[in-house]
Amino acid sequence: MILALECCDMKYSRREIAGVILWWAEGTKARKDRRWKNTWTYHVDFTNTDAKMIKIFLDFLRFDIGVQEERLKLQLQIHDGDNQETLEKFWSELTEIPRNRFTKTIVRNKGRKIGKNRGTCKIRYCDKLTYLKLSQMLNDVLSLIAEHGNMTYTLDRVVQAKNASGAWPNGKALGLGPRD
Repeated sequence: MILALECCDMKYSRREIAGVILWWAEGTKARKDRRWKNTWTYHVDFTNTDAKMIKIFLDFLRFDIGVQEERLKLQLQIHDGDNQETLEKFWSELTEIPRNRFTKTIVRNKGRKIGKNRGTCKIRYCDKLTYLKLSQMLNDVLSLIAEHGNMTYTLDRVVQAKNASGAWPNGKALGLGPRD
């Protein structure tokens, strides 16, 4: 099913829009690598505790972006006292990522957050071309959304434009306030 967001002749499905917005909100973006001078890493990572969000993002990567399955990795963060074996099995079955593609599970001190009894799951995929594809898709979707208000969005930040009289629009429709 196609949502009515179009950019030139391109259309994005609901899952593509949801996937790229989830990545924007909960994903890792490009950053300078501290180990090598002037080097950037382009991870397409997504971290969450909600199994449904993890599944939506994985379906987006697999079916819409077409990532190489064998390059998908998973990392868990759990708390002291959690059953690591059970949690790794749960996430492996849910994501269909075999445990031999899990990176080392991080075990933190006993947590205080209610509802995180399954740990925090991070989907990891490292590929610059995939990162650039997602960045372009995100900027397309944000540009289309911005056409309905006096807003300018980019991957790096959200900037609200002043209207013609020089005043800030109220931004209530999108739940945003003025930003410099």
